[in-house]
Amino acid sequence: GNRSHLLKGLSITTHLLTNPTSHSFLSKVFPAAYKTENENITSKWQLPNFLILFADDLGMGDLSCYGHPTQMTPNLDKLAAEGIRFTQWYSAFHICTPSRAAMMTGRLPIRSGLAGSNWAGSVLTSSSRGGLPLNETTIAEALKQKNYATMAIGKWHLGQQGKFLPTAQGFDEYYGIPYSDDMGNSAWRPNALDVPLPLLHSTPMNITIVEQPTDLNLLTNRYAAKGVQFIKEKSAAKIPWLLYMAFNHVHTPSFVGIQHCNTTLRGRFGDALAEMDDAIGQIMSVVNKARADENTVVFFTSDNGPWLIQRLQSGSAGLLRDGKTTTWEGGFREPGIIRWKGKIKAGRISTEVVTTYDIFPTSLSLAGISLPSDRHIDGKDISEILFSDTAKTPHECIFYYKGIDSPGCLQDDKHHVCSGLWAVRCGAYKAHFYTRNYNSPVVKLHDPPLIFQIEKDPGESYPINQNTDEYKNVKGKVEAEVSKHKQSLMPVPNQFLAGSDISVAVCCDPDSKIRYPTHPKCTCNPENYKVDVCEMDYGQGNSISTTITSTPRAVKFEDLQEQITL
Repeated sequence: GNRSHLLKGLSITTHLLTNPTSHSFLSKVFPAAYKTENENITSKWQLPNFLILFADDLGMGDLSCYGHPTQMTPNLDKLAAEGIRFTQWYSAFHICTPSRAAMMTGRLPIRSGLAGSNWAGSVLTSSSRGGLPLNETTIAEALKQKNYATMAIGKWHLGQQGKFLPTAQGFDEYYGIPYSDDMGNSAWRPNALDVPLPLLHSTPMNITIVEQPTDLNLLTNRYAAKGVQFIKEKSAAKIPWLLYMAFNHVHTPSFVGIQHCNTTLRGRFGDALAEMDDAIGQIMSVVNKARADENTVVFFTSDNGPWLIQRLQSGSAGLLRDGKTTTWEGGFREPGIIRWKGKIKAGRISTEVVTTYDIFPTSLSLAGISLPSDRHIDGKDISEILFSDTAKTPHECIFYYKGIDSPGCLQDDKHHVCSGLWAVRCGAYKAHFYTRNYNSPVVKLHDPPLIFQIEKDPGESYPINQNTDEYKNVKGKVEAEVSKHKQSLMPVPNQFLAGSDISVAVCCDPDSKIRYPTHPKCTCNPENYKVDVCEMDYGQGNSISTTITSTPRAVKFEDLQEQITL
């Protein structure tokens, strides 16, 4: 059965924002939706819904609509064709936790203590003490000012303790795995030393461990079913809603349900991507059926680039250099799609520089809500770009962090405990102060910086000659912008220095070994160690070493509609 735990004394902090100010551009485009509260918005239905579809470790070259020659992604291709597809969309970071913190808050993770560091880690684990600080304002908390219904589904990765879960950060409900699917023991990763991978369902006052370990074969369909239920209910009630769907796909291990096993030309990675694409199709179908199509702003992107060290189990950065864990373009630049039927002209392609942390200020602007005035917001309102073919990026520069500054960096040429601001892009130029490839610990110092004209050379292959006026002008601009940026930083506690403690890991039953002596501690669903489909690779991108087969147990999306309480 389910294990429910009431959270005693859980403090839920919601940050009330100042009253909305005028939004001159948007008020001209959508006058009914942008009155201040004093003018009394006549109907909640005039507020747009927000659907954020977030992939994991997806590369710039992975989708059909971004040029992959063998991967079919019909639902994401349709989303792009019906909206605007960005070719210069940037994540806030090259790895999971910091990137997600920025998306939630509109702030670079250096400001929330979640920028990480090579010596203290850059992602939260299954037993981390830290998390997204409660004094940060999330997009869910901000939208609560207009009484939005809010739900998070999928990978959270901003703290697994109850006090850090989405339902302590402005979300009414959460259903998902609180971190990466490789951070727990499961049928797809049975030799992991972590506790079994948990599936949680939480509200602000209650946390239920649905399964531990969860059945990864069913997970993506369950996510879709939960999302469908939420959209149906809130749209029928004409309540404005925010749904954050953070898929565990396409992070390794590339688990997949039976209906998508061996269905693509790219192997298990391609199958997992196809499963996510199918789930997105289910979600978009219900948005249409719920008659919420013309009132829903849809965002799609990923947290960071492909994890290339996983070889064929990773994605593709296309023509960009390198991938996840690096500050080369392949680590930061992402597919990015925004769709708002009837508002955003269909089929547009934009080369303007935009970022994942623009989702926060743009959504608030579209909802007629002011930004928090007591903190620095790095994201920009990009709504003008959405509605105008001629609007330019509001970003002067974007910053590529490798973590919090560390003293004593690069004491020798093989030193890799090195964090800080590694690169900056201003306009068409990108300057690298340090570089490192995904498959090497060696950090290279560039003083003076390595500079590329990134629009002519997105693969970062041909640095500009340091003796030219072009180089000197760019270097001066970059140095001035870096100085200005660093002056805006305030010291905050590094959440990763809080360390780890197994006592704060999610555990359905600390005494489970009594019942299931052959399974890891905290096992309550041993039946989920039975893998139903696909050949398994338990290595880190190595050749297939173990094959597990059993009678296939196909569960279709439609069947899960009847089992939605799982």
